[in-house]
Amino acid sequence: MRRLWFVILFAAGVVLFPAAGSAILYIDINSPGGRRMPIALPSFITVAGDPALAADIPKVLAADLGMTALFEVIPSEAYLEKVLPAHFAGKPLSFPDWKLIGAEAVVIGRVEARGDQVTVEMRLYDSTLGKLMAGRRYSGPARHYRLIGHKFANEVLYAFTGVRGIFDTEIAFSARPGKGRSKEVYVVGLDGQDPRPVTNNRSFNLFPRWSPDGNTLAYTSFRTGVPVVYLRNLRDGKERALVKFGNTKSPGCFSQGGESLYVSVSVNGNSDIYRVRVSDGAVEKAVEGWGIEVSPSLSPDGKKIAFVSNRSGSPQVYVRDLAASSGERRISHAGGYSSSPSWSPVGDRIAFTSQSAGNFSLYTVNADGSDQRLLASGDGDCTDPSYSPDGRYVVYSFQKKGYSELRIISADGRSGKRLYSGFSDAGSPAWSPRR
Repeated sequence: MRRLWFVILFAAGVVLFPAAGSAILYIDINSPGGRRMPIALPSFITVAGDPALAADIPKVLAADLGMTALFEVIPSEAYLEKVLPAHFAGKPLSFPDWKLIGAEAVVIGRVEARGDQVTVEMRLYDSTLGKLMAGRRYSGPARHYRLIGHKFANEVLYAFTGVRGIFDTEIAFSARPGKGRSKEVYVVGLDGQDPRPVTNNRSFNLFPRWSPDGNTLAYTSFRTGVPVVYLRNLRDGKERALVKFGNTKSPGCFSQGGESLYVSVSVNGNSDIYRVRVSDGAVEKAVEGWGIEVSPSLSPDGKKIAFVSNRSGSPQVYVRDLAASSGERRISHAGGYSSSPSWSPVGDRIAFTSQSAGNFSLYTVNADGSDQRLLASGDGDCTDPSYSPDGRYVVYSFQKKGYSELRIISADGRSGKRLYSGFSDAGSPAWSPRR
């Protein structure tokens, strides 16, 4: 598991805030299609070590901010001022020069690498007001420079919108690493670079699901010849079997506090949803019926659960109040086969997969079944949606004719990007929580 140490450079932290927990908003993050804020990201200064980092970290920032569709990065050839070491020792930036090229914000940085350790100091300025908005110093392994960039991108977004960023979150997924039949679990950042293996046992490892603190992954593995749900601690790599009973089984989601895991388990040919206590494996049924009940996804308040059942004759998505003994409501009406519900952390929408006209597409719908909308479709199958922790994006799997990739789309469907395409049969992506 990656480790990074963070030291606040300025005692006031983000100095934009007139009061704790509040911010002066420069950008309305809920107004899509508005004017983008021009921002300059000059190469950082190298004090010691590999000078490539001085150019690579601004690239990470540019990719992160570009994903939001709220910022426009000004090309470096337009810059009039060269950032110098003196700018970190009291010399002010020439803000008129930055305003002249249209930059309303500027990020400057200073990199010092010693051995395998790096210290990066970054500052964000409002060039219109000539005001320092945020400053941080990050220290840690040099190989984690991308995480450093993601962390400061979060600071930039917060300074201008008052909304916490998700750039340092990650996606867990399963995929075939080569031409073999096995599937392993991987984790990749939002820049789609350098996926890290979580498993490497040459078996089938499927359905990774994050704990609320982001320190544990639950997943199904066939390493012993039969499916077992394991819990893997990402900090120390230790794991333990949690669910052994039944036949086919797959984790769906953790409870709010992480004390329980909701799991689909087939017993004697009938699949139901169980709540399994993480501490001791104690089991109780959460949802049952005469048909299949699979793919549980909890509402953010933990009071309701979305799941898939074929009680109507074909698999469809239902929602149930966990405090009630009955009263499920079908909410999917997009096609004859619906699956993989994912409840938005905001609580307003549920994303799911449905088959229509031969291919699988993604839809979202209100929890009461109203206002169903098409989110993503294409010339292949769009499946397995998972919301970002801020509810603003959805990651999903796209597959066609032996090709697969992970994609990210904004929750309103306006913008999207390819996340990763390096493995075959990539699927079951799960977005990590904020850390």
